[in-house]
Amino acid sequence: MVSNQTGKFKISSILPSDRVFILEGKPAKAEVIERLTRAVCAGEAKLDYKDVLAQVLKREEGISTTLDTGLSIPHARLEELDAFKAALAVLPQGIEDPSGPHLEIKAMFLFLSPARQAFFQQHLQILAALAEVFKPEFISALSTCQNAQQVLDKIDAQ
Repeated sequence: MVSNQTGKFKISSILPSDRVFILEGKPAKAEVIERLTRAVCAGEAKLDYKDVLAQVLKREEGISTTLDTGLSIPHARLEELDAFKAALAVLPQGIEDPSGPHLEIKAMFLFLSPARQAFFQQHLQILAALAEVFKPEFISALSTCQNAQQVLDKIDAQ
């Protein structure tokens, strides 16, 4: 896991530019999760896309991962992984979260973690870093980005 100069987890260390999307319109939450899951699983021979998607959606059914800041963090812990994987969708128009009244999603950060106990503390650190960085003002700033590299530059500047 990569940290910045202050020792905090560096979000961009698990987020390559080909897994960052700016999605116009108002797709359904499940559609965004599906697109992000497909992006993370692409090129990962160990991951079966349909199985991973089912695990992420099952986790979302139990308790929504959408914060009142506008960030949704669907995630799953997978036996097949040896490292963290992530994808991000910026949703400038916002979408409604059907699992929570009055929750609007403006950014969705999907991440997959290795299921082994040795990774659990890092899993929690990622969740904490996301909650700290993705405040409403920051998410609004991401909505003005024109491409994935601009999004990553803003994330790196945090």
